[in-house]
Amino acid sequence: MSSKHFLLSLLFLTTSTALDAENVTEYILDTVDSGEGYWPCLFYELNYNSDITLAERGKWYALDEDESYWREGIGPFSIDENKFLVTQWQSTVHPILIRRHFTLTEEDLEKINVGTVTLTYSYDEDPIFWLNGTKIASSTGWNDNNYASSRLTNARKKLLVEGDNVLCVSLKQGSGGGHIDYGLEVKYDPSKVTPISLIQEDEEDAIWYDLSGRPVSNKTKGIIVTEGKKKVKM
Repeated sequence: MSSKHFLLSLLFLTTSTALDAENVTEYILDTVDSGEGYWPCLFYELNYNSDITLAERGKWYALDEDESYWREGIGPFSIDENKFLVTQWQSTVHPILIRRHFTLTEEDLEKINVGTVTLTYSYDEDPIFWLNGTKIASSTGWNDNNYASSRLTNARKKLLVEGDNVLCVSLKQGSGGGHIDYGLEVKYDPSKVTPISLIQEDEEDAIWYDLSGRPVSNKTKGIIVTEGKKKVKM
């Protein structure tokens, strides 16, 4: 390699490392692979693989699903007590449905808006994933102890809302072992996250505008100008 090519390669490596260093990864929903281990959930064991289709017709994955008959559990799930910190799942007998609730703040959504959100999952077998009632990913077969990943499109990122969210998965029974571990992560550049000012006692004297810059009388959300500064009220 010539000295010129070496210097260019070194420059590219240094630049790439610097860019990577700017990004921060936060886990919206942990997996064993993220280092957190157990995760709380609700689950329901079915009798036959065909029951998954019937459950889908009833929209079992919806955010407003009646959860009164669901069992509380701790994931990940596996037929092997030596795999994934197990909650035992008799995967050779029963298909399974799992619901994981999580809460997002306005600040979380700002990070999600400027960053990338990725679904990671280790599975056996045939998982189908639903986020707040919309199908976002599926796979066939199994991937042993490995983790697959699926990055959410911008349209699918908009499925995430402030407050309560739910990420669901169904898995079929199989002739061999079965397991599931899954989660969500967001990677973003902190410098691109716009801090949101909290509006307190100065709201009454402020001038309020909508996002088009027109003065408004509705003081529930928009942009206000107070003490010579713009602040966002959502």
